[in-house]
Amino acid sequence: MTTDIDDVLAKYELRDPQRLLEEIAAAVPLSDGRVYLALVHQPVTTQRLLALEELTPLPVDIDEGHRGRSDLLYDRVWKLAIPPRSDDSASILVTVIVRSGINGWGEEEKRWASGWRYSNHNSAAFDRDLIVVTEHGWCSLWSHHGGHQPAMVAG
Repeated sequence: MTTDIDDVLAKYELRDPQRLLEEIAAAVPLSDGRVYLALVHQPVTTQRLLALEELTPLPVDIDEGHRGRSDLLYDRVWKLAIPPRSDDSASILVTVIVRSGINGWGEEEKRWASGWRYSNHNSAAFDRDLIVVTEHGWCSLWSHHGGHQPAMVAG
C-alpha cells in the first residue's frame, strides 16, 4: 500500500483560516509585538479553537542564540490539553505573529519557525502554520492564504 504524503498531511490543513483569525481577533488584541499560540482541533472539518495562549512578552532571560524559543514552545505545548491523535482525529498548533510591515517571512517569523523545528515536543498536535498579521491584513506562511481583515490594531 502506498500513501501519498499530501493525502496524509491534508487532514492537518485549516479548513477556514479566515474564520480562525476572526475568532482569535474577537478574543485577543491583535496589536504590534504580540505572538499567540492557537490549538485547533479537527482543522479540516469542524476547526474548533481549543486553546489560545499569548507567547509574548518573551522571558527576559531567553537565550535567542541557543534553544530559548524551542524550550518555551516545548513547555507551552505540554501544558495544553491536546486530544489524542488517531486516524480520524487531529489537532494542530498555529502561531500568530502580529507586527508592522509587509506580510511575509521576516526575522521574527524565522526565529519562531526555528523554535518549532527544534522544540521536539512530540505531542499529539502538529505545529502546522505560522500566520503573520500586519496593518495590511494577514497571511499564512505555509498555505499562502491571506486577507485584508482582520488586521493589526493600533495600541
